Amino acid sequence: MAALPERLDAVETHAFDITAPNACEGLFESIGAIDHLIVAVRPEVRSGAFVDVDIDEARRAFETKFWGQYRLVQVAARYISETGSIVLTSGIAGERIYRGASTMALINGATETLCRTLAVELGPVRVNCVSPGFVEAKGESVQDYARQFPAGRLGTLDEIASGYLSLMVNPYVTGTINVLDGGARLI
Repeated sequence: MAALPERLDAVETHAFDITAPNACEGLFESIGAIDHLIVAVRPEVRSGAFVDVDIDEARRAFETKFWGQYRLVQVAARYISETGSIVLTSGIAGERIYRGASTMALINGATETLCRTLAVELGPVRVNCVSPGFVEAKGESVQDYARQFPAGRLGTLDEIASGYLSLMVNPYVTGTINVLDGGARLI
């Protein structure tokens, strides 16, 4: 089992343009072999009725979040330890339908399908996905909405981060969607 770093400062983070054709390749050429990969990317996309969605904006959102993760994992597969893991990110709009969130629902659903597909194709490398719900800090209207969740509040960044880490540590979990939403999908 590829061990997690004993010190948090042994974890490396990288920010880059996930939509740039050569950025993923360049990233791995510079960092080399890895044990674990967490991909957390969120596109800019406006909420709105499906009939009013700007298709070009929806395409850009897909290019960023879905195709960006797809491209990154395709490259990372050559660099990751076979005892390692990949954790993708979907989101609550893939778990529960919200009016005005059709683009994100489709992207998140596609990401979860990609996760399960890659778990089969890339094994023994483990591939999982975190589906975060509403996370601090949000506006007052979202905080009010969160009070009706079974958890009664928004999630914290630490709570979401622990969901990613749990998928990295357990060597028997693959193809799983870890929903971290305080029960939002249940209401």
